[in-house]
Amino acid sequence: MFAGIDDIDWGSLEHAYGSAEDVPGWIRGLVDPDPATREESLDAMYGCVHHQGDVYDSTVAAMPYLIEAVTTPELPGRDGIAELLAGIADLREWPDEEKLDEDGAEMLRQAVRANALAVAALAPLTGLAADPDPRVRAAAPKLLVALGPAVPDLPALLTGLLNTEADPAVRRALLDALCGVELDDAGIAHLLALAGTGPASTAVAALAAVAHTDPYRVPLDGVTGLFERAYAEPGAPAEPAGFTTNTLIGSIREMWEESAQGRRAPHCERIIENLTDPLGPRVADRVAIVAPLLASKHDDLAGDAMFAANKIIDRWRGDYRAVVLLVADLLDRPPRIAEMAAKMLADWGPVAAPAVETVARRFAAIDALPWRDGLPEWTVRYSADSPGLHPYLNILAGLGDDRALSALLTAVRLPQRPQSSGYLLASYPGSADRIVPEILSVFPVLAPGERKPTEWYGFQAALRSFGPAAAPAVPRLLASPLDDWSAATLGRIGPAAGTALPALRRAATGEDPRLAVASAGALWRIDRDPGALSLLTARLDGPAGADAFEEIAAMGLAAAAAAPLVATYLDAPPEGHWWAPARAALALWRINGDAERAAPVLAAAWQGNPLTRPRIAEAAAGPLAEALEPLLRAEVAADRRHNVRENSWSSGQVSDDERLLELCRAALSARLRSRCSRV
Repeated sequence: MFAGIDDIDWGSLEHAYGSAEDVPGWIRGLVDPDPATREESLDAMYGCVHHQGDVYDSTVAAMPYLIEAVTTPELPGRDGIAELLAGIADLREWPDEEKLDEDGAEMLRQAVRANALAVAALAPLTGLAADPDPRVRAAAPKLLVALGPAVPDLPALLTGLLNTEADPAVRRALLDALCGVELDDAGIAHLLALAGTGPASTAVAALAAVAHTDPYRVPLDGVTGLFERAYAEPGAPAEPAGFTTNTLIGSIREMWEESAQGRRAPHCERIIENLTDPLGPRVADRVAIVAPLLASKHDDLAGDAMFAANKIIDRWRGDYRAVVLLVADLLDRPPRIAEMAAKMLADWGPVAAPAVETVARRFAAIDALPWRDGLPEWTVRYSADSPGLHPYLNILAGLGDDRALSALLTAVRLPQRPQSSGYLLASYPGSADRIVPEILSVFPVLAPGERKPTEWYGFQAALRSFGPAAAPAVPRLLASPLDDWSAATLGRIGPAAGTALPALRRAATGEDPRLAVASAGALWRIDRDPGALSLLTARLDGPAGADAFEEIAAMGLAAAAAAPLVATYLDAPPEGHWWAPARAALALWRINGDAERAAPVLAAAWQGNPLTRPRIAEAAAGPLAEALEPLLRAEVAADRRHNVRENSWSSGQVSDDERLLELCRAALSARLRSRCSRV
């Protein structure tokens, strides 16, 4: 077995962490009789040889041996090897070579070589779909989809296998694989017929495969009942593997084993998401499916529906009041479900507002409990020196609810201060009289070179939100070496920070570009210093250029002398993100109201980088709002959140998008009032 593997100079090859000399041992470990050894070897292959989807020369060198192992009957671990091969051989997610840097282009070439080796072994790899081992047969469809174009009439092959396969797990794998291929009318008809005759879980999986090709071809009548019947199906109990490894794969396996305990039908764990996700813009239909499931008396069904609801709200706009109230009801369920419900509500920001009374009651209940280990019950104990805040507190504070303020002030005084406390205090700009003294009682005074504690930034975010009311903080801010954060905070306090002017003048001509820009901006905000403009324009091309544009924009008409210079930056190369020309255009608009010059650049940035939209919408007024009105209207009408990306997520995603919608609606309302006033 593995003839010639030791003849390769593995030490001259590389994986993610250097020399590949350990790869032969991992390959042998993949088929070791000991399941723990197999798991450790598979984890090493994913972590080093196929690290985060990358492909190296050692990956290509390993391919013949992986293919040999997976096609050798009766070897253990072949299902895991088949899935590993599927990841390596799949070229669908790779960008075009011209979009990659030199290292990325070389990695793409290695991926193409690996794919070619798998395609050359297409016949034996296709044969895995008929392997005697059902675990291998269940892994084979994913590998066939990865080889995609090389497999003749792949959709027909997969649907044909459905007609002959009896094992339920393999049938589910075939249906999952069909979600990754484009179905023709015959394939859709085949799956719709299967959905009408098969068991409930099979029917849902068949509909999900149709939805991936055409979400509007899926009939949704009775789908909620299908889910209820699927979760009542008898299923094989989830048996723990009985061993532990210090690996990522092992920890994920154990988490799945734990989550499967007590479930009525472990094979149904993700089927709600599998169907509702590809329905995409059918938001109202998706809500109509999920809402009754959230009210189920069965924790497994209600909990899974909650995850499906979260994915809808995270990515799509809609009326979620009923869903939010149903998720709030899940706060009374077992801890695993209740904790996730609370976290989701916190991530939904203003969308969670309908649940505020439920959350406030539950927060009051834990606020009344005795402290434990020196901390109140509304903290979350991440570690001994780094507690967090309970999601209930995050929800209330995020909505600016006064019922959270006393607890936040208590959090400020804790010896182990929750990191987000200061940022949340910024939600209460009208309570500076209560908040500023508490901040000052603990605000650190730093020695030169001393590392800033995490709360340094959160406290300053709060102080900035208070504006002139934060004036008592000026001496404390000046007691530490000035940095860009404290300079910006002094500027937001305004004229009441006049004692800071000498320090700011020194810093504005210093070597630290970010501190210099923040200080120059503060000089203008505090004292309308006429020299601030030249200090800022001198920094436009440096690492603090973005901040300099922001400060120049804040000066408005007073920066008129810089308008010709700022205009030269409107034609800056967008470089894929459009931030530089967008900031320049916004600054020019703020300076002289030249909508004719700024609007085309801002419209291009709006389309080229959706993340620029909130700043642009915030500035849209008068002639600029008129020029951008079609974009504003299209945004309000859009059903997908503007900041959704396929491979990233942010806890502020929903809040940021809701703010964009609010800004767009405000700009359009102002336009309407302007029209009416002229009639």
